Amino acid sequence: MAISWHTKSAHVAFDVEMICRRSHPQGESLSSAGIVLDTSRQPVKIVCEAKDLEALQRKIASALNFVKDLDVMHILCDMSETPDTWWPHILVTVAQSLYTVPNQAKEFKVYVSPGERSWEYAKRLADSVIWVKDLVNMPPNLKPPQALATLFQNRAREKNLPINWHRLELEDLIQMQAGGMLAVGQGSANPPVLLAGRYEGKPGSPWLGLIGKGITFDSGGISLKPAENMGRLKADMTGSAVMMAALELAAEMHWPMNILAVAPLAENLPDGAAYRPGDVITMMDKTTVEIASTDAEGRLVLADALTYALESHVSHVIDMATLTGTNVIALGGVRAGLVFNDERWAECIFQAGESSLEKVWKLPHDKAYQDMNKSLVADLKNSGGRAGGTISAGLFIGHFAKSVPWAHIDIAGMAINDKNGATGFGMLLMAEVMQCWIRDYA
Repeated sequence: MAISWHTKSAHVAFDVEMICRRSHPQGESLSSAGIVLDTSRQPVKIVCEAKDLEALQRKIASALNFVKDLDVMHILCDMSETPDTWWPHILVTVAQSLYTVPNQAKEFKVYVSPGERSWEYAKRLADSVIWVKDLVNMPPNLKPPQALATLFQNRAREKNLPINWHRLELEDLIQMQAGGMLAVGQGSANPPVLLAGRYEGKPGSPWLGLIGKGITFDSGGISLKPAENMGRLKADMTGSAVMMAALELAAEMHWPMNILAVAPLAENLPDGAAYRPGDVITMMDKTTVEIASTDAEGRLVLADALTYALESHVSHVIDMATLTGTNVIALGGVRAGLVFNDERWAECIFQAGESSLEKVWKLPHDKAYQDMNKSLVADLKNSGGRAGGTISAGLFIGHFAKSVPWAHIDIAGMAINDKNGATGFGMLLMAEVMQCWIRDYA
């Protein structure tokens, strides 16, 4: 994606001049739609006005979706008439509105006025969203587990970020008896990888664990998914992309916090070596699990990654995953589902969702939902069925959190759509969660 960010210069002739404005409750509206778009002049003039951030983002997206197909490159974005807390969201909206998949990318140069206090953070956050979108949109044959792990590491190394990497290959996972990751990955010619990155920005303080589901392609395995739209399952690694991008953003910003980010990467395919419904596997923490469905694979890799994080002594943990289709049924693709074992930690994440406009909804966690995962032949089974499936799936992962404050964010239905491909959902949410951590926990 060819978007670059610059400070305003008198030496640049702009193709588009866009003013973003917060309207006042008693003020006169610019127009009934809150948008002025004049393409008859050079440069093209855009004014977007709204009383709240969410409405302003919609207007910016509408205007830029129109002009991005014109012959334009240099775009001035004037945010001086909005609160500075809006600027990161505005630039992310600009990036998402101008975005096209990498092989079709046009070059855009976006300029802002110098001296805007949120500028550095805003442009880095926008770049993070673009990077997540690029990775999710990447064809699955170009991002098998080992390749995706290398992509995560290379970006950090290119930026010379203070991140220490620990990469566990197939032989390491066998030695660690990571039964969940090994089972999911054994049907693919591309072996699984567990990648962990550590950023220590506040020595001596607690560590936050970030875990992202990294299924680089999910066919469903022996429990094969329908052929229609199966190609969208290249997005089943969105959680890992968001969590690694969050780690790198914290390191870029030199935030005073300690993060362990873990990406359990595997490819779920059927062949003669694939795991089967009816199998019983032993997880890294020695929990035995009956395989009810090989298409309930994400919770298996996340469970082993969670055990790894706990053994690394994190004090709180979040996992993010495109986990269950029932999340879309329950919440309609409007909010992500939140399953948790600690109310204070869940409230931090809920409020981060409200602030970032990437909203979540707290789901119940009664013991009856946990009991859906009971097995006759093992400690647990990996699917409690479709009824209450988002909750029981989350609580399956929660079993491996033990007594550590934990939260699971199900972003199924939020990560990709037919119109624009990857959405980048989760990145703004995690940026706000990290700010909560710095304020209340670090």
